[in-house]
Amino acid sequence: MNRAAAFLAALVALAPLTATASDEESIQLAYARPHQPHVIGSEARALFNDVNAARAQRGLPPLAEDASLSQFALRVAEQMAERHYFGHTDPNGVTFQDRLRAAGFVNRYAAENMAFDQDEKAAHQAFLHSPGHYGNIVDSHTHKLGVAVVAAASGEIFYVEEFAD
Repeated sequence: MNRAAAFLAALVALAPLTATASDEESIQLAYARPHQPHVIGSEARALFNDVNAARAQRGLPPLAEDASLSQFALRVAEQMAERHYFGHTDPNGVTFQDRLRAAGFVNRYAAENMAFDQDEKAAHQAFLHSPGHYGNIVDSHTHKLGVAVVAAASGEIFYVEEFAD
């Protein structure tokens, strides 16, 4: 995936518990230098900290790290890496809401940010410059956050943030 396509893909946002036409699609990916997908814990921690820093700049309380949301995010990131797609809806039509129900999440509020980018700094900046993603980061209904980062190839990394009340 070229840099322009990666940037456009990073701007796919899902509004809390709503769906639009773009949310029902996924982008098929071909990795330039593929390898076995692996978790990058240091980038997940940096992304978590950057979300709370953005909230602090708006005078909002930090989000609590939620292990079940992080596991949920990890499953999403690993699935995209292994199946070579990017999107809130998988190639079989399984949506964010479908995944929430299947995982047993019954929160009144849930939202998801995802990016496919080269590093944490670039992914976080894409989130901050996208109104939908940024809105999820600074939403006052959000109290919990789960984050996962999975590399599918050199410089081709999935970033997933899961928010809940």
